[in-house]
Amino acid sequence: MPATRTGVDTVTALLVTADDLLTEGPDAEGPLTPAGRDRGAAYALRIALEAAVDAALATEEAGLGELRSMRAKLLCLHHYASPAPARRAHALWNRLSAACKYHHDELGPTRAQVCAWRSAVEKLATELAAPPTPPRFPRQAGTGRPPAEVTAAEDCRDGL
Repeated sequence: MPATRTGVDTVTALLVTADDLLTEGPDAEGPLTPAGRDRGAAYALRIALEAAVDAALATEEAGLGELRSMRAKLLCLHHYASPAPARRAHALWNRLSAACKYHHDELGPTRAQVCAWRSAVEKLATELAAPPTPPRFPRQAGTGRPPAEVTAAEDCRDGL
């Protein structure tokens, strides 16, 4: 299920939901078992990651908001974010998706796994929400200036 709203508030609310599910003790009352709470927290984390990716793509291109498939969004993220966060988002989304599905012959995610995923989602959402830094290119040797790194905008102003 894709996230319907994007933004920092949605991601924060979903992280709080995951925290609530993870902090419930084993003797908590209610219909959820400890394994069910762990799987529910993984589901909340997956939706939070989807919302963070949606927000990152929405700031870049208006046309990307119409993409339905999260796999397509993650492929586009490689272009609009730096490659390292995009790869981490893809791998984390795959792990969370597998953890959300119930298979009668497999164990669900452990609390330790979900806690690690929770911190990874929070870190990744923060990275994706930060404005991208412009790429830096080395100066060409022999321009009469000492070699220094400049931004792409400076290269355009200098006529390079």
